[in-house]
Amino acid sequence: MDGNTILQSFHPKVQPYIKEVLYSGNVGICAGNLKIDDIQSGRPTVETSHYGDRFKLIIPFAGQSITWEIVFNSFVPHFPPDFCFDDDTFLSDPEMGVIEEGVPSLANWDHQDSKSLLHVSLLNDFSRLQFEYSSLVCQTAVREEDVEVLIGSRSGGVKSRLLGGAVNFLIRLNIDFSDLPPIQTGEDSGESAAVLLVTFHPPEGSRITPQLYLSPRVEKALGGSASFHLPPFPSGSCLMDYVPVVAEQMRERVSAMSATYERKKEYLGAFCYRMGKAMLEFDAVTFSRASFLLECRDFYFLLHVSLPMHFPRDRPTFVLQSIYHSSYGKPYKTRCEDYPYSPRWDPAEMVERACAFITSYVEVFQRNSIHNCPI
Repeated sequence: MDGNTILQSFHPKVQPYIKEVLYSGNVGICAGNLKIDDIQSGRPTVETSHYGDRFKLIIPFAGQSITWEIVFNSFVPHFPPDFCFDDDTFLSDPEMGVIEEGVPSLANWDHQDSKSLLHVSLLNDFSRLQFEYSSLVCQTAVREEDVEVLIGSRSGGVKSRLLGGAVNFLIRLNIDFSDLPPIQTGEDSGESAAVLLVTFHPPEGSRITPQLYLSPRVEKALGGSASFHLPPFPSGSCLMDYVPVVAEQMRERVSAMSATYERKKEYLGAFCYRMGKAMLEFDAVTFSRASFLLECRDFYFLLHVSLPMHFPRDRPTFVLQSIYHSSYGKPYKTRCEDYPYSPRWDPAEMVERACAFITSYVEVFQRNSIHNCPI
């Protein structure tokens, strides 16, 4: 159902709270939306139409979802709602002091504030998260608001949950992505972010598996999710040692991609300067390709220059295309990758040597195009 249909399913006195939840936007480290499901009514059957006052609220948290059942009383909608959690050990029989400290928006419910339910729904951490959490936020640059923790098991007390269920640490890495090269995309790629999910598996967190999640723009700018390999979690290590290592490697990768972008710009700039008015197409966003119409001894041909992602470590590719001949209905082309090249040369020298190679190769290309594709 769309937001308006969901909203109209609730009692008018409850609707202001629901509206704030529906249109709250993204919340949490994963930047997900709060979702409402399973709307019901506690009123007699004859009055149930448009009088929903209880529902399930699905909250994104630590890479998973937490489900709360929230129960209003539409007869007295100014009363704070009751909450039923999908983990029966979560705050079982809490004292009032715990509620006042950890969830003040519930202890001091203001029925005139339409955001009251939203304030309760945005989780605040009020539990001791033991050594991994405290050392991470106290002894590194990671902030409390950049960490979410979720214990997987839903049976037994706190101790048995720590020993018997997997524990997820979702950590937003503090990386400056402003120097990343631009990407070509037809849609909004959203915020640039990197999130590290570290799972401690039972028993007693003996097996630890890290996973890295990148926002679309970062993933594409870095060359895909497979292009960045997480270091293994060392045996006997802890989050306060591991997370800064991952963050620093990510910063180095961003810096390297920024340097590559500048080198590409210099290289294609030198090519365009060398070729003058022969340029046909030029990628002025990522500086990854250009095309030129060239002539040598009255023979005209196209030159397509493509720069790899890891330029200058990897050499450019040159494709020569005849404007006269075709092969199987397509223009005749030759791909050139074996030519004098060194990543240590400056862009101007790279271009000069490339042009010298192309000039010497044109006669061979012309002969091959005639031989393989007679007119």
